[in-house]
Amino acid sequence: MTASDVPSAADPRDGFRADLEGLRAVAVVLVLLYHASVPGFAGGYVGVDVFFVLSGFLITGLLLREVRRTGTISLPNFYARRARRILPASALVLLVTVVGSALLLPPLRVPDVAGDAAAAALYVSNMRFALQATDYLQAQMAPSPLLHFWSLGVEEQFYVFWPALVLLIVRGRTDAGRRVAIAAGLISAVSFGLALWLTEANAPWAFFSLPTRAWELGLGAFLAIGGTQLARIPARPAAVAAWVGLAMVGISGVVLSTDTPFPGTAALLPTVGSALVIAGGFRQGLFAPGRWLSLAIPRFLGRISYSLYLWHWPVLVLPAAALGSRLPWWARGALVLVAIGLSAATQRWVENPLRHGRAIGTLPRRNLAMAGALSLVVAAVSLGIGTTTAGALQGKVTTNVAADERQLEEILAGLASPSPGAVDSTASPGATPGPGASANPATSPTPGPTAGPASLPATRGGPVPPGLRPSIGEARTDYPLPYDDGCHVKQEDTEVGSCTYGNPSSSTTVVLMGDSHALSWFPAVNRLATELGWRLVDLTKSACALADISQWNANFKRAYTECDTWRENAYRRVEAERPALILIANSRMFTAVGPDGSTILAGAARTEAWREGMAKTLARLTPVADHVVIIGDTPRSAYDVPVCLSDHPDDSLACATPFNKSVNLTWLAEEASAAKRGGAGFVNPTPWVCPSVPCPAVIGNFMVFRDEHHLTTPFSAALAPFLGDALQVLTAKR
Repeated sequence: MTASDVPSAADPRDGFRADLEGLRAVAVVLVLLYHASVPGFAGGYVGVDVFFVLSGFLITGLLLREVRRTGTISLPNFYARRARRILPASALVLLVTVVGSALLLPPLRVPDVAGDAAAAALYVSNMRFALQATDYLQAQMAPSPLLHFWSLGVEEQFYVFWPALVLLIVRGRTDAGRRVAIAAGLISAVSFGLALWLTEANAPWAFFSLPTRAWELGLGAFLAIGGTQLARIPARPAAVAAWVGLAMVGISGVVLSTDTPFPGTAALLPTVGSALVIAGGFRQGLFAPGRWLSLAIPRFLGRISYSLYLWHWPVLVLPAAALGSRLPWWARGALVLVAIGLSAATQRWVENPLRHGRAIGTLPRRNLAMAGALSLVVAAVSLGIGTTTAGALQGKVTTNVAADERQLEEILAGLASPSPGAVDSTASPGATPGPGASANPATSPTPGPTAGPASLPATRGGPVPPGLRPSIGEARTDYPLPYDDGCHVKQEDTEVGSCTYGNPSSSTTVVLMGDSHALSWFPAVNRLATELGWRLVDLTKSACALADISQWNANFKRAYTECDTWRENAYRRVEAERPALILIANSRMFTAVGPDGSTILAGAARTEAWREGMAKTLARLTPVADHVVIIGDTPRSAYDVPVCLSDHPDDSLACATPFNKSVNLTWLAEEASAAKRGGAGFVNPTPWVCPSVPCPAVIGNFMVFRDEHHLTTPFSAALAPFLGDALQVLTAKR
């Protein structure tokens, strides 16, 4: 997103094209409209694709002109010019954003932003964001105020590799244009094929990586190579082509959306459109769009487009994050104006003086040394701020886990409501506990999850305990063991894990099945397996409901076929295991699709699809196990709990969630009914997770959630006695 300073050609050999400044304005305005959430511009992110085509055109044209003049390319000169152009403004925005984040954001978010800044300073932010997007847990984090730097990572990597490749293939040759065209053609063909495949297979990497975006830059390179021929197009056809291209760019910003698989074939609309505008602009007729793109306002926005792209996103994100709510339209509009003002100032007093060497000169060796030093300083300062903030979030280390667990049991017993833990789907309403069952009211069976907030005591506030488990600083990496040892299956994988826990040689096999909400119960189940001598098999997969239904995967932007394949493999594994007990748990927040794989089901249609799917699942599982038990979905938090607690260390009640926003009694009843119809037991965990109102973020010394909806490992493990009592009730009755 930095192609805003390179001269291009009206005459393809030299000169300046004002219409390209206007095209940059179109690109940055589309991005602004999208990020400011202006209705009707859900595809405004394609402005970045316009910039990619422009960069390929302008940079390749610059390189070819240098070859014509000198017979070679001076890489030090090229990199020095790029450094003077790119680094001053980006370093300023990175440092201001990190400092602003430290002042405005909850402390737990600061280390993440600092890491993003360091990655951006070292030109690999696109890789960092691709990794985060493919990590199911990190993908659910709040958007970074530096997320937009991903496109600069792509361009900076292009600036590193493309000039060196051009130099390699044209050195000492007279047919430079033909050779560059062949190279650009081969790279673009491979890149486009990779983009088509990876958009389907792994959309985040397709979106963020240079290999899948290189064809867009290559398209611009072709325009630069063919400039002499394009300048011969008659004015009228050139104007028509440019208008068609401009319309394609505008339409793509309206008809595309975040649900569109991208950058697959959909990316052709803005990129080919941009190419037509550039190609048609070689001849500027009376009615050509270049006349309008060359007016004062588009040219002004085009001149500041680089700084405006850098500033607009943190300016929009940081105030909203600090307030903890979505900003109204007028506030977003005002912030866009603020970003324009900051950008104009940056372009005048930072970009131009350094770009033209008035402040630091133009000696390549000095420029490159200063660029390297500046990048390292920005990365070091950012990481220093992040490390300092993270260190302050580490809690007091305590070792008396047993005392904390006894305290938790006392708290839950004291707050226990009439709502049950275990529900015997085969017993009549009002059944009493079976032999050996606990008399704890939090685990006594009743017909179903019927208790509401009126029957619950009030949650007490107070400061975050100094011995909180896990500490706020540790919560981000508080994952159950199967995450760390690779046995929890990622979204892109389909094979079941092969790990066993507890006592691997035991004759009693217990299987835990479901999505990441099932894995939230792994610490509790693994503790029971260790204490009772079970052989525990974990069969869990991220974002994959165990009910036999087709789902939509938001990351992949298509039907989640990997889930269907994995589920079938998991069924076969269970059939081979013949376990004594199967425990099932799933999030209720799945997106079901119809038989066509694209129609999103909602309301009654979604519920009915889940009922049918769960009936199929239980029909596969109940014949091969002694007992099957569904653990109802846990309550949810309205907040990212560790982030919220870091922002309210003196008042944990500020992070509590109203009962009706946390607990879905209707869905719990659906799960209990499905268990009864399928011959399975049901455990309602609500009394353990939300024993008072509003639903607490902290119970005793335990943090309840590590995000909005996954139980922390220590809290889950501490619930093992409660889960064990509930399972004993159910298995004793069968």
